[in-house]
Parts: sequence; C-alpha cells; structure tokens
Amino acid sequence: MEKNYNELISQMTIEEKVNLLHGTALFHNGGIPRLSVPPLIMSDGPLGVRFDFEDNMWQRKNEDICPCSWLISGTALASTWNTGLAYEIGNILGMEARGRGKDIILAPGINIHRTPLCGRNFEYMSEDPYLTGMMAVKEIQGIQKNDVAACVKHFALNNQETDRMEVDVRVDERALYEIYLPAFEAALTAGNSYSVMCSYNRFRGDYASESKYLLTDVLRKKWNYDGVVISDWSAVHSTEESFNAGVDIEMGVSCDFDNYFFAAPLLKAIKENKISGEVLDSKVLRILKLLDKIKKTGGEDRKTGSYNLLSSHKTLLDAARESVVLLKNDNNFLPLDASKLKNIAIIGDGAARKLAPGGGSSEIDALFEITPLLGISMLAGDSCKIHYAKGYYVDNEENTEGDVNWQADSLDAKENITNHSCESDTVRKRQELLNEAVSLAKTCDVVIYVGGLNRSHDTEGFDRTSYDLPYNQSHVISEIISANPNTVVCINAGSAINMLEFAHKAPSICYSSMNGMMGGLALAEILFGHTNPSGRLPVSFPKSFEDCPAKNMDGRYSEGIYVGYRYYETRKVKPLFCFGHGLSYTTFEYSDIKAEYIGTDANDTPDNTSLYKVTCTVKNTGKLEGKETVQLYITPLNNTPERPVLELKGFTKINLLPGEEKNITFTLKIPAFAYYSPKDSCYRADAGIYRINIGHSCEDIRLKTDADLTKDYFSLRSQ
Repeated sequence: MEKNYNELISQMTIEEKVNLLHGTALFHNGGIPRLSVPPLIMSDGPLGVRFDFEDNMWQRKNEDICPCSWLISGTALASTWNTGLAYEIGNILGMEARGRGKDIILAPGINIHRTPLCGRNFEYMSEDPYLTGMMAVKEIQGIQKNDVAACVKHFALNNQETDRMEVDVRVDERALYEIYLPAFEAALTAGNSYSVMCSYNRFRGDYASESKYLLTDVLRKKWNYDGVVISDWSAVHSTEESFNAGVDIEMGVSCDFDNYFFAAPLLKAIKENKISGEVLDSKVLRILKLLDKIKKTGGEDRKTGSYNLLSSHKTLLDAARESVVLLKNDNNFLPLDASKLKNIAIIGDGAARKLAPGGGSSEIDALFEITPLLGISMLAGDSCKIHYAKGYYVDNEENTEGDVNWQADSLDAKENITNHSCESDTVRKRQELLNEAVSLAKTCDVVIYVGGLNRSHDTEGFDRTSYDLPYNQSHVISEIISANPNTVVCINAGSAINMLEFAHKAPSICYSSMNGMMGGLALAEILFGHTNPSGRLPVSFPKSFEDCPAKNMDGRYSEGIYVGYRYYETRKVKPLFCFGHGLSYTTFEYSDIKAEYIGTDANDTPDNTSLYKVTCTVKNTGKLEGKETVQLYITPLNNTPERPVLELKGFTKINLLPGEEKNITFTLKIPAFAYYSPKDSCYRADAGIYRINIGHSCEDIRLKTDADLTKDYFSLRSQ
C-alpha cells in the first residue's frame, strides 16, 4: 500500500521541515522525533567506512570499534575490469556501513581522470565514461543491497583539486554529454543510486550547488531522477539559489549548524515568502522516500550489517589480485621462482609504507594492512632470505596520525605539504639511501623495487605539480637496474605516472593502485606466480606530460571530447602504455567475429533497442589458467561530425583453462554508435558504416568487422 507521505508532511511545522534539510551534526541532518522521522547518518567514503567523529567537533570518537576493512581504490577496482567484483566490493562497503550504523555511504566517486595530476584520481575509476559507468552501476547495487544508500560523487566536473572551490569549468556540450555525464547517468538511472553529491567547483559561472542546469534540467528533467541531492561539505554558498537549483540537504565542515544556508536563513526566506512551499515539500518528500528505501522508518526488517568478516577479506584478496596490472615482462622474467633464489632485495619506501590512514576524506582505520614487504616475506619461504632498503628519502612526510582539523582546514588549503628538510640535508639523505640500496642490489639474485606515490600525492585537497615520480625515484630505479639488471619494478599510484626513464631498462613492471588491506599479499602472489595477473589499465600512461591532452587546471576544457585514449588514438600520439593494456602469464587467441543486425526500422525506435549482436571466440593457447578481458571498440567510418577513432562500448572478463575456449556475445544498442548532438539535444547514430573492433587493448585489436546502419537513430540515453 502506498504510504501517505502528504499526510505526514502536512503534520510537520516549517521548522521541522527545515531541520531535515541541513546538517545538525557533522555527519547527519536533523530528524523529527515526534513524528518518528529519524536523521540520516552519513559517512565517507569510497575506500571503506571512515572512523566516527563527534557531532559538533572534528574529534574522533569510538576509536576502539572503528577499525574496518580497507577496500581497493577506485582506480584499482576499474583495473579489474570485472563488474562482478565491483558488485562484491559494493556489497562489502554497504554491509560494513550498516554494521557501523550508517544510512548513507558517500561513495562511489566516479569523476573522469581528465589529467593524471589530479590528486583525487585514486578515488575515481577511469578516463573512460563507459568503463566507469559499468563498474559504478554494479558497485551501487552491491552497496544498496544492504539497506544503505549510495551517494555518487561529485556531480559534476570535479576533475581537479587545485582551486576546487572556485574553478569555473567551461566545457562544450559534446564533451559534457559524451565524457563527463554518462557515468553519472548510468549510476543514477541503471544503478538507481538513492542519492548524489554536488561538487565544489563552478560550472559555466555558477557553483555546482547553484546550477539549475545540472541539478534540475539534467538531473530531474532529462534523467527523471527522484533521489536526494546532498551537497559536498560546505559546497553551498547561498540559500535561495541553491535551494531553487535543486540541493536537498546542505552539509558542511563548520559546527555552526543553525546558521547553515539551509537552516536559519532558509527559515527566514520561507517566512518572507521568498521560497516556494511546494518546492520545500518536494525536498522533504524525497528525504522521506529515501528513509523508506533503506527501511529506516520501520515496517520492514532492515539489515543490520557487520564488518571485518573473514569472507570479506577473501573477496578483497580476490579483487586485489585482479587489479594488479603486468605492464611489461621481457623474456618471461616473471614469475619468480623463490626456490631458486637465495637472496631477494626489496627496495623502496613504498614497500613498507601503509597507505590506509591518509588521503583526506577517504582515510581509513584499517583492521590491518599487508604491505608489499610483508606480503613478499610471507610467500618467499625460509630458503630465500629477504633484505630491505628504503632506497629513497621521503622529505614531505604526510601526517598519518590524522589531523582532526584537516577536514575544515582543507577548504582553505592553497598548496601541498611543504618540504620539512633543508635542501642540502635532503640531498645528503637521498644519496645515503641510494648508496645503501645500490650496494644491496649488487649482492642479491633479484631486486623487487616498490615505489610510486604516497599520501602526500594521492590525496584530497591537492593536485600533483609534476607527472614525474616524486623523491627522485626514476633516478633511483635506473641506478638500481644498472647495479642489478634482474630488477622488477612495482609502481603503486592512483593515476598515470611517468615511467619513461626506466621503462625500457626494467625487464618487468607491475602497476597497482592502492589494492586495499590485502594488496601486499596479492602483489606477492603475482610476483611468485601463485596468481596469474589479469589487471588491465583503466587509464593511458603518456610518455610525458607534454603528450597529455589536458594540461591546464584553469577550467578551460579545450581538449573537448579528446580525453585519454580518445586523444592518443585519434591524434596518433603513442603513449608508453595504452588504455586497456595488461599482460598475462598465458596467451589468448581470438577468432570468428560475426556481427548480426537485430534492430528494427521503426521510426520511433526506443532507447533500449538492440541493433547488433556481435560474437567471437576466445581461446587460452597457453599452459596456465588465466583471465582475459575482451574489449569492444567502435570506429565510425563516416566521421562527420569529427569523432574519436575508437570508443569503448563493451567488455567482458572471462576465465579460461589451458586449451579452453569460450564464445563471447556483445549486444550493441543505439548509444554504442552514437555521439551527442547539441542541435538535436540528444544522442544520435548517423546512418553509415561502423567498424567493430575486438581485442586485448585499444592498441591490440585482434578482430574487426563492420556494421551498417541504414538510417539515423536517436537516443536520450548515453549508455
């Protein structure tokens, strides 16, 4: 029976309605006790349930019971290319959020990797909207299975941390609808996320919280979204403008809750008849419906959740395994045979550094964290001796103890953590550590270098100032390889990083992106051959920052639709490692591609009409069981208007035993062939020939066939 929401709303006073629309504590809005309307308890974040804070100060509480599972990062999750794992990771996040008493988990983050320098890329997933959207949909479904609301963030165009509170994004319509909105559309429609968070930045002059175009015209009208819009913390700058644009709940970092824009100022505006009572009630209605969706208002059994289950840790190990990307493996240097090695040198500060405590709002009190040094030591065995050297000096040590005032202070931050050592002291310490590492490398059979970025670089609030590895690591790696050519390089970073100086020297290179509490063990399993690597890059790795299509952070998105591999493939700029790339310890053969037209010629073709069924066969031709990610890209041969030469429109990950083969089927709908037409205010697929490419990566296309669209098709949907 439909609940009589209007009756409940009619019983509320204006003050009670307003109380629902703003934070009355740092992580919850107000409730209405007399009407049994509870508050919504919220928590960060994408990498696990953050520790608790006092209601009215940035002071931790409940510390003895807050440690929980540290999940793999957004980039790591996208590196798995496994939507089933995305669902399982979401399920763990939702279950642990409920176990910790939360109603809304502020996740997932799905902004596009526009530039590799964005400090928050690790939270997000990919440079590609299709991959991001597919992974986000499954993660959201997993979260909300647990009677917890997902809150997709940050809507929209939050692609940098530099000047994040004021940068005014100017992006053309095609780029907006082809690159930056599709993942959000998928998350909010197919994923049915119960809430969404508006971003800090401006969009075409207006703050995102005041953008009627984003929050009403796109969100409510184009996508028919009926969920709750929550502001990022202190992203609201006005009362009437934000209220009318579409924000439902204002949250903030200050503890002056009564003076939030949606508190006393909103109450005053209502009493002065500056605010529509109908719009006010519509916001209250959405909040009440969300409470019912997560079963917080009684009447149905609500899941209670739990956290730190052993079964969850097993799933996190599976996810970490599939997120490791083997970028290079000359002469089958990997896997290592520990039984034939007497001495292994593990070099690099990153081998022993724990990463869960930092990163801004994604910081986690992890129950435990297996570092690469620990994971390798766990698997090496007694016959092989492990030696460790830091290798490089970290001269801007981040605060891993957690500054309780960080959240409030971060909005005023202007520059990254400063160097705490004088230059001469830094040079001396760097040289000492390098000498120690080189000396160790010369005495060992194999070197495993573990480095990359730490939480001074993969963090909210700051962008990197250089595409290069920090702490002079490229030089360190080159020197170590010179001392011992049997060196495998393992890089941990939330986004693309410069490897050009040493990539041609190292026989093997592995890439990870904060693989969670089991990450060190998963990496060790890959190195020693206990697990066959199956990760694929969700971003391109350009040879230099000069090759990047997006170089500015002033809001001018002059590259338009040419983001990531769309740029590199179309403009023929070869990256060091391409989108979708990743090696295996086995080999795969592709064959028998077919494309069958299954669409209709009706003029009123609905958005979900399937046009083509594409099939092929993939066989494991090696000696080991392995997973292969089969990727489908579309090339429009009638390139008017100008379009990227490749766009990902399908993928699937399969497991094959040696000699086993499987038939793969992709169903392509109108959006697979379409671009956004500003003139038509929708997506359109023009009549003509389209090349269907299937392969191992965007550069390694194994099969091709053509599809012939005999008429123009139109769609309101991007995916």
